[in-house]
Amino acid sequence: MPGIVAIMGGKNDGGVVSCSEFTVHGVEQLRAATPTSSSEIIQVQSGRMHGRLKHASVAGLSIGFGTFSHGVISRGVYSNERATIGFLTEMNRRAARHGRLGRIRIWSPAAEHQTRYSAGVSFGAISVSTEDMARYFGPDSRYSDSAVWRSTNSAFEASGVSAQALRSMMSGFDRHGRRLSLSEAEYWKRAIIESACYAMANAEPSDSFVSSPERLVRKALEYLDNAGDAPVHISELLSALRVSRRTLHRAFDEILAIPPLTYLRHRRLCEARLRLAREAAGGTTVAEVAFQQGFSDFGRFSGYYRRLFGENPSETLLRNT
Repeated sequence: MPGIVAIMGGKNDGGVVSCSEFTVHGVEQLRAATPTSSSEIIQVQSGRMHGRLKHASVAGLSIGFGTFSHGVISRGVYSNERATIGFLTEMNRRAARHGRLGRIRIWSPAAEHQTRYSAGVSFGAISVSTEDMARYFGPDSRYSDSAVWRSTNSAFEASGVSAQALRSMMSGFDRHGRRLSLSEAEYWKRAIIESACYAMANAEPSDSFVSSPERLVRKALEYLDNAGDAPVHISELLSALRVSRRTLHRAFDEILAIPPLTYLRHRRLCEARLRLAREAAGGTTVAEVAFQQGFSDFGRFSGYYRRLFGENPSETLLRNT
């Protein structure tokens, strides 16, 4: 049964982060794999269907994964109101001859789709409002207009890293979703969209010009100060400052000699260290703190932490228990 957990410290559209996982025993259950308003799934390979479906919902965004044993054809409309992003995460050798693992497809609201999936394929789908998609991209991008997303039916190439990152995030919601605050949930919402749209964002040209890199960096740091201890995603910072990634990168490199992504990561690591020391007596875990600060890969978090502070996060926690 789906497990529903309340977001602590805030209220969003649905008031909850939800995670669920269940076993598929027939083709009819595959309809639950993606948010669907009018879609038909037809099994085209003989045998009893089995597989697994997994879902998470955060701050108005829905993400799901499905794995099934037999080939199917899916056709219809995913959603009449929201954009749908679909992608393959795993495939067998036979399926690999007919498709690419890193291919991402975006359907606008009410757009029709028709896709054949081979046996053994795993796929993911994200359902997101056109307004949220537009807010993710910087102001100098054509994708910052929500109207563009209502007429977009395109395919893009992404790396396998995107699929791995999304799976890691999903696992994090399963284990630590109940401890997320509203601001932390919003961070993960942006991170999920970025993983799916990374190739698009980096393919966009940037013509922004900022006369004073020092002023831009100062505004960025003031915004981060106002955010307090909440993790801030790079796309949130770009939207607030109304600049492109390239512009912000140049300004940080000139003034602080550090890329903005690295600065934001070090900021999150410092906050994680403070939480490990402050909340040790309350029974918190390293994995919970890592996820709250935007790290879904525990091994990578530990490596970053060790390089920055010269000790493992578990050592910080034990010393303050």
